[in-house]
Amino acid sequence: MARVVVDAQAARAIGKGAMIVFKKGVVRVEGEVKPGDIVEVYTRGGKFLGKGFANPNSNIMVRIVTKDKDVEINKDLFRERIKKANDYRKKVLRYTNVYRMVYGEADYLPGLIVDRFNDIASLQISSAGMERFKMDVAEAIMEVEPEIETVFEKNTGRSRRREGLPEIERVLLGKEKYRTIIQEGRAKFIVDMRGQKTGFFLDQRENRLALEKWVKPGDRVLDVFTYTGGFAIHAAIAGAEEVIAIDKSPRAIETAKENAKLNGVEDKVKFIVGSAFEEMEKLQKRGEKFDIVILDPPAFVQHEKDLKAGLRAYFNVNFAGLNLVKDGGILVTCSCSQHVDLQMFKDMIIAAGAKAGKFLKMLEPYRTQAPDHPILMASKDTEYLKCLFLYVENMR
Repeated sequence: MARVVVDAQAARAIGKGAMIVFKKGVVRVEGEVKPGDIVEVYTRGGKFLGKGFANPNSNIMVRIVTKDKDVEINKDLFRERIKKANDYRKKVLRYTNVYRMVYGEADYLPGLIVDRFNDIASLQISSAGMERFKMDVAEAIMEVEPEIETVFEKNTGRSRRREGLPEIERVLLGKEKYRTIIQEGRAKFIVDMRGQKTGFFLDQRENRLALEKWVKPGDRVLDVFTYTGGFAIHAAIAGAEEVIAIDKSPRAIETAKENAKLNGVEDKVKFIVGSAFEEMEKLQKRGEKFDIVILDPPAFVQHEKDLKAGLRAYFNVNFAGLNLVKDGGILVTCSCSQHVDLQMFKDMIIAAGAKAGKFLKMLEPYRTQAPDHPILMASKDTEYLKCLFLYVENMR
């Protein structure tokens, strides 16, 4: 088995619990390594640190799976880890059949994400090593949760391309099933496996539910980047008189309309297919104002090199959103960019508020992803979602 020798900084990070080795931390590679090979990781002094999947073509050189030299990386290990991850969700969640079942390195399965939607599991693999064990993982999922009848392979996106892996969407194991209806508080949603990401953004669950307590009867609400209508439908159910929801994806909006009808709020929610910036500009030109504006954009910062441009995009969308909030209204603003930390996000919104002539007060402590997306304290990469509920007042 090939060895990857790392520098002192990488060794310290692994010692504290980190599960990935970046290429910049590698001193040398002993032996031939192909994408997906299992390798052992050592310090310069020869101390064993872990064993995992390597990819010499990726910025992430090694994804550590185990720190025990005697543990074999095989289906039995995956079944054990998946069961442990699933048991954790059952312990910390109020809901039992809709949740993120596995969240990568936070569950000691780097390169693997599994979302459960009733009897369907959506599987995403972002490492060449985990790809080799794809069918073993699918079988283990169904063994751990016998109620799951379909494992849908949702292997698309940048992370696959970076690893040199093909993009695939299909039923990998079990029944040919693509859609289901889930319950989230008082709301119901259609989940289509052929939609964006894993089919539904489970990470925002607690934030969507939190929105309901701030909605008052008669409120006007704007939900920008609505996707399949998550925040918009919760706002309508909570008593909003009118909700405008914007997304650029016609397919997502069609599902959002189905969701509104499913919840009996189709008369309250107006869906618009269009660019967020263009539609907000139209609303501002018409002098529209809203009691609550929700901004949940895609990740504007995919890489560290994109930080400056991405923060500018966040600034622009928040500046536009603030100009649509009534004096005494609420802005709910989010970022799912892992490279944008909380302080950067706060600094950006403070600057946008100043330019818009708004005072901003936090209504709630900083909110993040739902607990089925656990944050591994030793790995900052597992914490990515930031959500602020802000009271907005005009500067006078």
